[in-house]
Amino acid sequence: MAVCAPLFIILYGLFPFPGKKPQPPAEAPKPGPEAKECEDCGPYKRKVALYKKIIDRYKVLIEESEYKSIPELRSLIMPEDKAVLQVRDELIAGSSQYSYDKDFPKAAERAYAYCRDEIKNEFLPLDFWLAPADMVELKAADEMDKAIFLCSLLIALENQTAKVVVVAEERMRHAFVTFEFGDEFTLVDPAHEIHVSGEKDEIIRTYITKGEEKQVYEFNNLEYNEW
Repeated sequence: MAVCAPLFIILYGLFPFPGKKPQPPAEAPKPGPEAKECEDCGPYKRKVALYKKIIDRYKVLIEESEYKSIPELRSLIMPEDKAVLQVRDELIAGSSQYSYDKDFPKAAERAYAYCRDEIKNEFLPLDFWLAPADMVELKAADEMDKAIFLCSLLIALENQTAKVVVVAEERMRHAFVTFEFGDEFTLVDPAHEIHVSGEKDEIIRTYITKGEEKQVYEFNNLEYNEW
C-alpha cells in the first residue's frame, strides 16, 4: 500500500537544491521489484502537480482564513491539547510520579530534543498553522509551529513562564522559546539547534536583540507583550 508523504515534503523532493555537482552515471539497474514502483512515478508526480495547482489557485483564500492578529497567536499555545498531553506523558513516562521541582529540568530537555529531532524542519508553501495533532502525525513543521508546540509542552509540564519570542525583521521572522526555572533563564530554538542557559539580559542581547533596535514580541496562552 502506498504511503502519501505531506505535500510540502513532496514538493521539496520534486525541486531539489541547485548547485550539486553532477554524479557519474550509475550502472543501469537490472529489472526487479523496483520496476513496478518506477512505473507508478508518473501518476504520482501528476497528482502532486495537481495539488500544487490547487494550492496556488486558492493560496490567498487559505491565507486569509488562517490569518491571526499578533495577540490572537495566544490561542495557538495549547497545553491542554490531547496531542500535547500525549507527548508530555511519553516524556515523563520514566518518572513514577512527576514532580515539577525535581523532574522538570530533565523533562524540558526531552521536550526540546523531541521538537528538534522528531519533528523535522519543513517550509510551508503558504501561511498555514499546523495543529499539535498535525505535527505529531506528520513529524514535520516550520520554525514557528515547532516553537509553538514546544512552548505548549513546557506549559503542560507546569512551567508557566514559557513563552514564544518572535523577532520580526524585514522579510524574516525568527522564533525562540524562553522559560525560567529557579534562578536560571533558558532560550531554545529547536529548528536551529540552539539551547543556552544563563543570565537573562546577556542571552537576550546575544541571541535576540544583538545590540540593535528590533521588533520583538512574546506570547503564551495567557499573555502577549511587545518589547
